[in-house]
Order: sequence, then structure tokens, then C-alpha cells
Amino acid sequence: MADREDEYFRARPAPPRDHGSGRTPRFISQVLKATSKAGRSPQRLLTSAGARAGAGRGRGHVAARLAGQSLGPCSRLAIVKARLVVLKHAGGRSTQKHLRYIERDGVTREGGRGQLYGPETDRADGNTFEQRGRGDRHQFRFILSPDDGNEIGDLTAFTRAHMAQVERDLGTRLDWVAVDHWDTDDPHTHIVLRGKDELGADLIIAREYISHGMRLRAAELATDWLGPRTQREIERQLGREVQQNRWTALDRALTGSAQNGIVNLRDVPGDLGKRRHRAKLIGRLDHLAKLGLAERQRGAAWSLHPDSERTLRTMGERGDIIRTMQRKLGAQQQEHAIWDPASGRTLRGKILASGLSDELHERGYLIVAGADGRAHYVDLGNRVDLSRYARGAQVTIRQMPRAPHRVLAVIQRTPQIGR
Repeated sequence: MADREDEYFRARPAPPRDHGSGRTPRFISQVLKATSKAGRSPQRLLTSAGARAGAGRGRGHVAARLAGQSLGPCSRLAIVKARLVVLKHAGGRSTQKHLRYIERDGVTREGGRGQLYGPETDRADGNTFEQRGRGDRHQFRFILSPDDGNEIGDLTAFTRAHMAQVERDLGTRLDWVAVDHWDTDDPHTHIVLRGKDELGADLIIAREYISHGMRLRAAELATDWLGPRTQREIERQLGREVQQNRWTALDRALTGSAQNGIVNLRDVPGDLGKRRHRAKLIGRLDHLAKLGLAERQRGAAWSLHPDSERTLRTMGERGDIIRTMQRKLGAQQQEHAIWDPASGRTLRGKILASGLSDELHERGYLIVAGADGRAHYVDLGNRVDLSRYARGAQVTIRQMPRAPHRVLAVIQRTPQIGR
């Protein structure tokens, strides 16, 4: 019997076969293991032979689960803002307008005009990039802002390294251009990414990778370049937040430790660093109490106002508006006001300045010198064409009857440029 089995069975050791999936079995097992740990069904990743990579949930959903594992409390931080633009709905000139805007004057360190660059060129052609993407269904627009951009210095090299990691996470080469901006307190980079992969198929990126995967990868890169934050750097940052009239990391810590709206700081830690952090939390609670957003209870306990986050975010937005008006008006001494579309009032006056409060969503604003002698900040909403509103033009601004709290009607009269 044994002789007959030997006759029919002969072992032939060989490497594992790849049945056309484009991945080795070892990598597939790693992917399935990672998604299984994340609580996802491995079967959702299995596709038939020839199926498009990234179909279903999108590219990067596994990388999003694995990103940030090396980060700790002292790691560097970064912000990535994202917008998906459906080009058919945005209009034929959307890409050209956006590229012109991010290449505008005054954004370089020297106050010069911005210059598009790409993965391998320092001078990318915006027209060529726009033409390559004319048939694309969609486009991604990002703002990459590492917290320590000034210390990083070379944002171009940082952006290229970050996008190279994104390519590895998504498993495809990417077609993108970018411009570095140094015209704010936080240096940042605008990135425009075509919605096509290297094979010409629609580039579908997983929601979780866009929402936090890219940000965690940027934080990993910044930490690798600069090293972890020192305890002194962390304490200095938190110290600045104690009396800020906006939503801060201290507020997130307080909200996270609250139970039924009560923060209890009765326990005094033995570690010096933790005691210092506790002192900053107490200082923050004292400031919130002055704003009416917290109230001291017995001992070392405070109650937080249920609307404290919304109120602080609104205060932060108002503070940003006032700083914008001060920067735009310069030496002009005028009382500032924010026009409220829900007030029912009509505003008439001359345009003093215009700009974008949200560059990613093209949210525009006007600063109008009203008949009351005040400078009014007017929010125009998203996707606004600021070229329609020339400086010095006379305008009438009123609420729209069908959407009085959201939409504004701006009626431009005879331009009076230079007055």
C-alpha cells in the first residue's frame, strides 16, 4: 500500500504561486490579519481576479488603521484639511481658478508669487496639469499644515516625503501639484491631486484615510524629522492656551475627563509634569468660569456648561474675523462689526477689501465701509468668485427671502475703483 502511495505522491517544493492578484500571498495574509484586528470582515477585501485595486471601501483603509502607531504624547502634530471636488458640478474653470488663487502674490517667504511644484519638478505648469485632468470625474484638494512648519523650514521636501508615503499607503503613483504658503502664522501647503490612479481608473480613497490617516502620517514624518517635542515645548503650548477665547487642547482634556459634566481634580499626581498639567487645567477652568462656561463646585470640582464647546468655537471664529479685519485694514481706524444675515437689515457701502476665510472651500468675505461709519465683515459663503467684487465698488447686501440665515444676495453697483 505504501509503495502505491509513493508512486502517486511526489513533493515538489516551490515558492507560493501568485494567481494574478498582483500581490504575494504573504502580503495578502498581512492585510487580512490587520483588518481582522480592526474588526473588519476579511471577506470584504477579497475580490475576483482582475478586480480593480481599492474597489469597495477605497484605497488606504488598512493604512489608516496602522498609521500613527509610533506616535506618543510627545509626538509632533499636524493638520490635514481635505475637500473632494466633483468637477462636473464645480464648473469647467474650477481647477484653473483654484490654481491661480494658490499661486497668487504675497504667499512666499519674501512676499512673492507662489510657484507650483510636483513630485519631481520645482516649476510645474498649471495649464498642463489642468489639461491632464479635464476628463477626471473628481479631484482632491488638501491643505497640509505641520504644527512646526517654521522649524521644518523646507515645506517642499516635507510635502514630497509625505505624498511619497501616501503613494505607498494607497498602492499607486499619484499625479499632484502643490504650492507652499508662508503668508500666515502657520506655514502650510496647498496640494491638488488628480482623481485618477496610475492605470487611469478613478482614484477612490477610503474615508478614514482622508479623515485621519493622512494627518497621522504627517505627524509621524514631522516627529521623524524634528524629534519628539520636549516637555518644555508642550508646557509652553499649553500655557498659551490657558486664557485663549477659543476651543483648545486643554478644553478637550477637560471634556474627556468630565463625568456627567463635572471635572474633578481632587487627586494631586506625584509626577512633577502631571502636577504642572493639572495646574494648567485649573487655570483654564478659572478662565472658563470668568466667561460663564464653568462653575466651581465643592473642593477641586467644576461643572462645565453644556454649550461650552460651541461657544468657544464661535468665540474663536469671531477672534479670527477681527484679526483678519485688522490685517486687511492696516492703519485705517474704524470700528469693526460682523454683519448678521439673520438680522433683517440691509447693508449699503463701499468695498474696502475681500478675501477667502477658508481657502479649501473658497469661502469668501467682504469688508464693507457702511453708512454708519463702521467696517462690516460680510461672509459670502462657499465657492464665491471674488473677482466680481472690486475694491471701491458700491454694494448693497441683503438676506435672501428663501434662506435668510444662510444665503446672502450681494448686488454690485457701478464700480468706483480707486476712490
